[in-house]
Amino acid sequence: MGKPKRIPKYKMIEDYILQKIKGGQFAKGSPIETEQELIKKFNVSRVTVRQATNNLVAKGFLSRSQGSGTYVTNQKVIERSTHVKSFTEEMLETGKQPSTDIIEFKVIPSNEEIANKLAITKGEPIYYIKRLRKADNMPMMLETNFMEVQKYPDLSYDRIRKSKYEFIEGYTKETIDQSHHIVVPIMPSDEIVNYFNCDPSTPLLKVLNTTYLSNGQILDYTELILNGEEYQYQSIRGR
Repeated sequence: MGKPKRIPKYKMIEDYILQKIKGGQFAKGSPIETEQELIKKFNVSRVTVRQATNNLVAKGFLSRSQGSGTYVTNQKVIERSTHVKSFTEEMLETGKQPSTDIIEFKVIPSNEEIANKLAITKGEPIYYIKRLRKADNMPMMLETNFMEVQKYPDLSYDRIRKSKYEFIEGYTKETIDQSHHIVVPIMPSDEIVNYFNCDPSTPLLKVLNTTYLSNGQILDYTELILNGEEYQYQSIRGR
């Protein structure tokens, strides 16, 4: 028999804090134990404690106030499912009213990176769409979207104010089939801090997402930055 896998110390701290939150020992809006208390309890470095709390901040369970401490969020977080749904569908299902601020909508030549993502030739025209997605007027995510112009010449400013997926399915007569995504932590830029009114020292999650139609064609490539205080990414995997 092989040796049992050792659980990393930061993961042990994450699990400990989550258990306290779910058990009610750390109430909503209340501070968790200080870094020094966690360092002493688990006999670890400050870096290890900060890794655990940063992960929970990015997942939406904790928030950090500069100079004040780390607190349990108010649990208003909306979970983002990995099932392929539009933002509009997700918000309506939770009883929230979705809305969209269009920051940019223009046609640009594709660079090499985006051309590879869309499986097109470098320089081909693409839509560059940047939208701030809201629920009940609360910013949930900043979405930057890239789509091939040739396939969807009728895409317009008015159509992207609503559900882009709904327009695409009606236009192509194909369904949205699957979405491949990569999740990475980032530190918020000044732009993100301005949109989300978040702490610049608190990491957020960025989702790199490629969506496919039922005919196997690539629909789009999207980069999503999630407001961890309000909108949580959740992955459910089966075997």
